[in-house]
Amino acid sequence: MKLINYANIHTIIMRNKKAKVFKELKSSSIKRKGNVITKMFVSKSNGSSSMISGLTIIPPKQAIDLHYHNCEEAVIVLEGKAIAEVDKKKINLTKGDVSWIPPKVPHRFINSSKVNKLKIYWTYASINANRTDVVTGKTKKILEEYKK
Repeated sequence: MKLINYANIHTIIMRNKKAKVFKELKSSSIKRKGNVITKMFVSKSNGSSSMISGLTIIPPKQAIDLHYHNCEEAVIVLEGKAIAEVDKKKINLTKGDVSWIPPKVPHRFINSSKVNKLKIYWTYASINANRTDVVTGKTKKILEEYKK
């Protein structure tokens, strides 16, 4: 009988994956409601097996719709000022502030500026992340939004 050290196998598999660098200006984007722009960087198509990440740009005085996910999400403010509405509470955020949102907790980000854009970087803790709109109840897989 041969013993297999699974930790070493995992290490070998990870070494065979290639690290990637994503350039924001060269990345394709999708337009969401109200001229909100989203760009995905890390995903299955780029070799990730466990997470999705990207950024969203929200124009002045606009917001993304109230929604929740089937997994954890972390969001950092890269530029601008935001109001994070999380589980019916509103919190002011500025550049460098990070929020962590558990699964199934309704949330959204609002650009509180009248003139400057809000740029946030987000990471979902699952390659199978989905988004459920609180108002409509419709659920979509995050990766499906980028297959258009």
